Order: sequence, then C-alpha cells, then structure tokens
Amino acid sequence: MLANKKRWEIGSDFDWSEEILISSPVSFWFPDKYQLFSTATASLLALSTVISKLPGKPLRIHVPSFYCLSVVSKLQTVFEVCWYRDLPGESSPDFDTLKPSPGDLVIAVNLFGIKSQQPWQNWQQEHQNIILVEDHTHDPFSLWAKNSKADYATSSLRKTLPIPDGGILWSPKNLPLPQPFGKESPGAYKKLMGMVLKRSYLKGLPINKDDYLRLIRDAQDELDDETNSAISVFTNNFLRFLDVESFRQQRAANISKFINLTLNQNNSYWKPLFVNWEQDSVPFNGIIVCQSKTIRDALRKYLISNDIFAPIHWQQPEQGIVSNDSKAIALSSTILTIPTDQRYGEEDIIRIVEILNDFVNLTNH
Repeated sequence: MLANKKRWEIGSDFDWSEEILISSPVSFWFPDKYQLFSTATASLLALSTVISKLPGKPLRIHVPSFYCLSVVSKLQTVFEVCWYRDLPGESSPDFDTLKPSPGDLVIAVNLFGIKSQQPWQNWQQEHQNIILVEDHTHDPFSLWAKNSKADYATSSLRKTLPIPDGGILWSPKNLPLPQPFGKESPGAYKKLMGMVLKRSYLKGLPINKDDYLRLIRDAQDELDDETNSAISVFTNNFLRFLDVESFRQQRAANISKFINLTLNQNNSYWKPLFVNWEQDSVPFNGIIVCQSKTIRDALRKYLISNDIFAPIHWQQPEQGIVSNDSKAIALSSTILTIPTDQRYGEEDIIRIVEILNDFVNLTNH
C-alpha cells in the first residue's frame, strides 16, 4: 500500500496534532496572576467592566494608527476610540500625537515583536493618571512582557501557538481583573475540528480542503461573538504541554535565515521591514515592505499560486474603519507578512525565498 504524499503548504491557520505535545507540563513564564479568555479582544472589552468612569462620559481608549482594525471595530462598541501614530518601522511612537485625558486608556503595542519597552516606560512615568494597556500578541513571552510595568497587559496566544482559542490578560500592578463573559465559545471546538482536518490534509489524506476552511471561517465568526468569551477546556488543559521555548527558538532561527537570504538577493521590489530586534524577543514573522501596492498584490497572488499564504497585517481601510494616518495607510498598502513560524524548518525557508526570487525573475522578463 502506497503511503500518502505530504502536501507542502505555508501559512494560514495552525493545524493540530498530539505530536506537538510534550509529556509533562512546561514551566515557561506566565504572570503570577492572570485571566484567560477565548480571545485577546474579549479581554480588552471585559476591561470596561472594572475601570471606573465619570457619569455620562464614555471611556476613551487610544490606539496606534497601525493596528488590527477588526479589533478597533470591536473596541468602538464600548469605548470612544482615539488614534495616535505608531509605526512598526520607527523606534518610538510619535508621542506628540498621543493626547489622553486623566482616566483614559492607552494601548501600547509591541508591533511584530520588534519594538522597545523603554519609550513607553519613560512616557508612563510622566503620565501616571493614564491607564496603560500593553498588547503583546506578536511576542507573548518577550522580556518586555515579562517585565511589564503597565496597568494591564494582554496577548492573543492563539496567534503564535497552535491552539484553537486563547487570550490572556494580566495586571503587572496587581489591579482587579475582569471575568470572561458567558461560557466557552463553541467556535473553539469548530476551530479545533478544522485544525485536525488540516493536519490530515497536509499529511496527504484525501481531505476536502474546502471543508476545513469553512469550519475555520465559521469558527472565527463564533469566536468574534464575545458574549461567550471563556477559554475552552481544551486549550486551558493543553496550554501547559506546549514547548513554547522550542517554538520561539525555531521561529527566531527561521526569521534570521529569511532575513539573511533576502538581504543577499538585493532586489528593488521589496525589502525586510526590520533586520534586528530587541534582546530576548522573537519577531512575529518575516515582514517585507514592497515597492508599491501593485507589486505587493501581484507578489501575494503569485505566492498563493505556489501554496504560500501570506497575510496582510493590516489592511486600511477595513470594515469601514481607517486611522486617518497617511503614513499608516501607505504602509498598509505595501506590507506583507511572510509566514516563517515554528511549523517550518530551514529547507522550507530556503524554498520560500526561492519562490520569492522566481517572482522577481518572472517580473523582470
């Protein structure tokens, strides 16, 4: 009987297999006190239940101009949203554009896991009457996250770990933590089914790809309904059996390899967004900035035709929302995330770069 031929595919949602679990719980860093949610967005929404506000005055939250706009869309349901400029390629936010009033919330984001804590620490010391909330989604276990001095910190664990749901909220200042709304989201188990089917598909089994894609899409719709935002029993039990440190080491090695190979090619169509990062941090993925939106969109289409599914973090406008920051909007039209996470090895990274180079060669002829 012939063995099934494995399928090579890069990016998109994580798959699931018990093979990734280790035999005993791992003692990786977690805050001393924390609350788990189905999503990090749910944790931000829940914050509104524990923060005091003046009668008749809406809670205001300040978000970076380069951010996930689907999150902003949800925040607008409970907060008045204001913008300030923070771009991933710049060393510090433009604090001149951040003008909160006492009692406002400010979201500081470690964009792509490459930003520095120091500018925010300096700013926080001069703004003690502001509620600082850090978003560590792109590197949940960085030194910045571990040493956070913010009022609150959050992270979407499911963006870097192979779990169907999972967001974490903690308070470095030991402030009250909100409880999740409702019960577990049924979307977590629908997502898990999709992840299991994807694993079988990648192993070469005759799985209908449309089936698992539909499950994952439907699951996301249900997870986006924060009326049920408790973390799933599944994720809550298996989280401690993931080898997070090994994942981070592999991710860092992949991104370093990707950047080195990309820099050696020296083409005019795109360049890496970053070539270095903070100590004890691991970037989210390989990120490139293309010469134009036309090049970016053509490259993305070419990558998809070669089974590389490169997302855009993040589109603007999205869901009718736009930051009105011309620099953020311009960057959103040329940026592209190249998946280089722990699922892949050195041979995969080399193949990804070869396909990127094939696009250049085809475009030049």
